[in-house]
Amino acid sequence: MIVIRNCVIVDPIKGPKSFKEDIIIDKDKIVDIINSDPSINYECEIDAEGRMLFPGLIDIHSHFREPGQTYKESIETGSNAAAKGGFTTVVIMPNTLPPLDSVLNIAKIENNINTSKIRVYLAPSITNKRGGSKLVDIDAILSNFESIVFGFSDDGDFVQNGKIIKEGLVKLDGKFPIMEHCEDLSIEYKNGTINYGQLSKKYNQIGRPVKAELDAVVRDLKLAKESNGWIHIQHVSTKEAINQISNAKSNGINVTTEVTPHHIFLNENEFIHNLDPAFKVNPPLRTEEDAQYCLEALTNGLIDVIATDHAPHSREDKIGKFIECQSGISWLENAFGLVSERLGYKIACEKMSYSPGKFFKKLGLNIGLIQKGYQADFFIIEDRNWNLEAQKIESKSSNYIFKHGNGDLVNLKGKPILTFSSGKEVYNSGEVNSGNNV
Repeated sequence: MIVIRNCVIVDPIKGPKSFKEDIIIDKDKIVDIINSDPSINYECEIDAEGRMLFPGLIDIHSHFREPGQTYKESIETGSNAAAKGGFTTVVIMPNTLPPLDSVLNIAKIENNINTSKIRVYLAPSITNKRGGSKLVDIDAILSNFESIVFGFSDDGDFVQNGKIIKEGLVKLDGKFPIMEHCEDLSIEYKNGTINYGQLSKKYNQIGRPVKAELDAVVRDLKLAKESNGWIHIQHVSTKEAINQISNAKSNGINVTTEVTPHHIFLNENEFIHNLDPAFKVNPPLRTEEDAQYCLEALTNGLIDVIATDHAPHSREDKIGKFIECQSGISWLENAFGLVSERLGYKIACEKMSYSPGKFFKKLGLNIGLIQKGYQADFFIIEDRNWNLEAQKIESKSSNYIFKHGNGDLVNLKGKPILTFSSGKEVYNSGEVNSGNNV
């Protein structure tokens, strides 16, 4: 047994508690939580010294680039970055080389998933080769890998053929979601780089219009209603799409959605001074009004969770002509700090641990809370302001957001210094003494 003593547990509803407690762990589970008692000595203990302890963060949308692009990230380095950032469960996307669309291709990474220092789930492709023309063999994938599957997704490619999505929704029967990147881009906008509007015109860039997201969301909500399936809208970014999701939820359609840190805290104004590739993402950063609307929808519960869309790239991928450089931001090591700095610890705990943890109930996994019987997934923070340093990151890639477009540093609050996943220490900054026997 291991005991984490003298910690202030952060509750997703009430925030940090006003008293200190000891968490007793047996193997991978929390078996008891008691008021701290200095007269009790434990054989294996870690003294949190009054610091705040959070349930492990859960990211349902991340990219670890394995197989095929491990020069950008691997399951090992992605897991290291996640652990450093307080994440203990991550769902990885299938836009790999080859794509994760079959038993054969998933088997290539099965061992690395099973031996990862954190809990890794995957979202296999919903169509063969992510080509949008034929449904994958869902039965075969689930027969072999159901224990590590969270949902199915073609990730950044919207599946144009609605019949395929409907067929998949029917087959999955609400037990697993189809996770859609909702941008129905016509030939005219296929190579869009930023939000369609004044800035795309200023820089003579092809814009990605709001209508592309809206049309895709409307179609997928219709298919979810017709099939009684579970549709998950990834990284929603516009007011119009959110309003459609709100109506669908009111009408009992099984829809969930996520928002990224960049779509609530950044907007297209990052490009006012120049087209900085660091801020190139899909869907693009939208207007200030859209970002505010996304934030309000998150805090009022309409948007279910924050997901990072951690998208590591090499330095070469993010330099050169703006139209040619890759889209994406890395987030695993600073997402918690940014959310906490902007919204506070309670919201960070609710939207990055507790709420995504509810999704895993269907998979028989109790995560997202510090509670008896739950997995021993947690992290301890140093309650202070900080900034991410490029030379100290664990990810292979450095396309994190260190500065805003105007040159100001991205300020963070609450630095993770110790992370446990399934009862095992997976990250220690050196600021916490683990004791002699832990």
